Amino acid sequence: MRRAAFSSLVAASFAALPLPALAQNVPYLHAPAVTEYALHNPGGTTILPDGRLLKPLGAHFPLARWPHGLAMTRDGKTLFVASAGVGQLITDWETAAPKITTLSPEQAGGRGRKGNGGGAAFSPDGGTLYWSGGENGAVHVFDVGRKQQTGEISLNGELNGHTFADSFAMDVQVSADGASVYCADVTNFRVAVIGCARAKVVGSTGVGRYPYALAVVGKRVYVANVGMFEYSAIPPPTETGFDPRGLTFPPFGLPSEEAVHGLHFEGRDVPGLGDRNAPEAFSVWGIDATDPEQPKVISKVKTGLKVGVISSGVETVGGSAPNYLLPIGNTLYVCNNNNDSVDAISLTDGSAKARVRISPSPLTANLRGLSPAGMAASPDGRRIYVAESGLNAVAVLDTRTNKVIGHIPTAWYPYRLAVSPDGRKLACISFRGFGNGPNAGKNIPNSAFLGMKGSLSVLDVPTDSELPRLTRTVLECSGLADKSSDRASLASPLIPTVSGKASEQIKYVVFLTKENHTYDAIFDHIPGANDDPSLLRWGYHQTISGPGQPTLQNAAVMTNHNALAKQFTVSDNFYMEPEASGVGHRWLVGVQPNNFSQMTYTLGWNFKVNSTAPGRRASFGSNGSIAPEDYPEAGSMWEHLGRHGIRFRNYGEGFEFAGVGEDEKEGQTGAREVINMPMSKVLYDNTCRTFPIFNMNIPDVFRAEWFANDFTKLFLSSKPSAVRKNPTPITVSATNRVPKSNHAGRTTNPKSKIRVPHGGDPKSTMPSFVNIAICNDHGADPKPARGYPYRASWMADNDLALGRIVEFLSHTPYWKNMAIFVTQDDAGGEPDHVDAQRSVLMVISPWAKRGNVSHRHTTILSMHRTLYQILGLPPLNLQDAIANDFSDCFTSTPDFRPYTAVPVDPRIFDPEKARDLGDPEFRKARGEASIRRDDPDEVEKGAAEGRR
Repeated sequence: MRRAAFSSLVAASFAALPLPALAQNVPYLHAPAVTEYALHNPGGTTILPDGRLLKPLGAHFPLARWPHGLAMTRDGKTLFVASAGVGQLITDWETAAPKITTLSPEQAGGRGRKGNGGGAAFSPDGGTLYWSGGENGAVHVFDVGRKQQTGEISLNGELNGHTFADSFAMDVQVSADGASVYCADVTNFRVAVIGCARAKVVGSTGVGRYPYALAVVGKRVYVANVGMFEYSAIPPPTETGFDPRGLTFPPFGLPSEEAVHGLHFEGRDVPGLGDRNAPEAFSVWGIDATDPEQPKVISKVKTGLKVGVISSGVETVGGSAPNYLLPIGNTLYVCNNNNDSVDAISLTDGSAKARVRISPSPLTANLRGLSPAGMAASPDGRRIYVAESGLNAVAVLDTRTNKVIGHIPTAWYPYRLAVSPDGRKLACISFRGFGNGPNAGKNIPNSAFLGMKGSLSVLDVPTDSELPRLTRTVLECSGLADKSSDRASLASPLIPTVSGKASEQIKYVVFLTKENHTYDAIFDHIPGANDDPSLLRWGYHQTISGPGQPTLQNAAVMTNHNALAKQFTVSDNFYMEPEASGVGHRWLVGVQPNNFSQMTYTLGWNFKVNSTAPGRRASFGSNGSIAPEDYPEAGSMWEHLGRHGIRFRNYGEGFEFAGVGEDEKEGQTGAREVINMPMSKVLYDNTCRTFPIFNMNIPDVFRAEWFANDFTKLFLSSKPSAVRKNPTPITVSATNRVPKSNHAGRTTNPKSKIRVPHGGDPKSTMPSFVNIAICNDHGADPKPARGYPYRASWMADNDLALGRIVEFLSHTPYWKNMAIFVTQDDAGGEPDHVDAQRSVLMVISPWAKRGNVSHRHTTILSMHRTLYQILGLPPLNLQDAIANDFSDCFTSTPDFRPYTAVPVDPRIFDPEKARDLGDPEFRKARGEASIRRDDPDEVEKGAAEGRR
């Protein structure tokens, strides 16, 4: 099994009991911040949401959000950074006071769209800047001296009898003579050649799937293709009785014969996807551009590891994801984002000269997660500097020995690099800079980097003698140092520290994931917690208002969240890794988003199912499910569980794919799939098909009912108990007391359709892991006719569903060996006085400490680390290996009392008003338009309600 010998390197965390001799010799890793809170401190040491530290080398300057591209003039005097909707021209960058000028595509009075594709290049004399416009399908042209846009060259239009439309301009490069500009058109799977003199596209050639990065060597152009498949529209059914809009569920899992060849599914023939290792997938192609009007593909090379081969004892799940190209002499160096490697390819014959695995420490040698991105070379070509996005560092590679000789600390998520012509200065742009920091409260620091602004770092290139010290800093800041001396103090007797040995007390783990909240917004004051009561939105004693509705004073919104937090363990030092839902759902399944996922989310191109540009059918926006293009090398949580033989069942996660319909009349799953994108095969086989994905037309309380019904049918006695009659409303007093639990073992609501089980013999044993997604705390506009008179109604719906699910599970015979982890997919932009990414974590279990506030610094990947330790598994990747776990949340003295759900205020949300007696499955409601995750308008509306 993968990393079996290595797994417990990091199996870290629980060891208050006497440890086996083997455990004593196993290295122990954890995040550097243990009880410290996130700290935004660009002038000193920043503590990130993941518990790592930032001590970057050099001087640092704020950029706009989401810096995707970095270009340098050939004389090295000027830099350009392409960010989200704006560009920044930087002169005197090698001095202590660089001059930064903002450029905008709107300055030319063009389309008024803030286009950015992340690519930029200067003309040979540095007087003209070419900047890819991304979604607008054009290349912006700027006069550098005047700092003004002078034109825009569209990639769309007719060329040689073919009409190109829906182009997305990604990377750009300029020919050595300045006569041509080459542009990667990621959605049309081609490289377009622009004739500078004519200011138009003069040539084009098809390449592989999702061309992402370019490099120019003489008259040749090389392109890195970062995708796996070309997707097709789901055809209309040829049989009656099937919805012509699409499929109720993805047609197949990957890998499978059906995914390769297609199948007949829901009344139509769904085309297959072909070979995962096709030449078009995860490859570097060479183009002869001697004749700009007739460019020709002359070479195709697969880089990194093929999908399905064995790496570190595990069959690879994701492709190599080549994302950057760097030519030096007759060698082309290729960054393989998913494999943590750099390939050296001969430009003479296309042969592989070397493959360098980048690994900062032998402690994590078998784990991936460095995510190498941009590269830059020293003037003599003896050194390559590689941005390690997942390590917050730059690797220094010696090209003579093909070995990494050290690492340099950077800000958060370094992405692109440049070296001065004299080799003395290194410029690095970091995508997340110094993090978010607090976005509310009285102690917001005076920092130009707040709000996850990008950063430019300028540093002296370290000498070889300085690299050992800098490397130690990188390892210490990242948690890549053996901390065996901490094992006893950070451990718990419940979870073994050696992989291969599962917990004896906890045998079942439930992830219950929700949407978009911070700690300060939900939790009323809990003694001992680090909170700011002025920022509370959804707790007790709220003033709630809505259009055309009476204003409610002293109302309680999320009563079960607060009751659970006070009865069990809540963390006030837990953070989300992501900035928003689109990438957040990658982190939820244990995956650090790769460049493909990050670019489609933050740059984003519009989905068009019937476009002539095939890449338009793989645009994700805020859609929350992992696709083949962003599978990491070892896969996600699902593959990790599957390869180790762990049974699981999934409710509501994993098939919210590009273009999915989430409207009314969308059937049992709340979705219509319109392209042939596959699910992970192991997830496909273990997902409930009667539980809806994200769809705001479906009340969460009915998701709770459907979950309980499915669980009862599969894993419990077929004879549920009667429903308890409890007509007396339960109120919350002004002292924030929660109602005492009634442990009679039945439901708290006479009209709830969740039946709390007697116990009895289950039909089949509960799986070791269950994943449940309830999403309506995302929030939306009030819908009084549907039972949602206030924005707070969505929160109350979600809250009641949470309470009922926990009540149900805590009355099953599995409760005595169960742990439930409740969290969000991201913080959603709500206020928090510690950090904008601080969010929700509750640990609910008979083995959880009662009335406890955890101060341990944890993150979404701490859930994964803790899950794997409970089940006796090794870590999946570098990220969960060094996260702190939840060991401090547990006790060796169990309390088996179950939970009883707390009613919500019926003026805010009444489940019976949300119930359609004529449509109990909400088939009609599923046909109404549902908002998107992370809709900017919806995020802004959330600020209008729910304030204290």
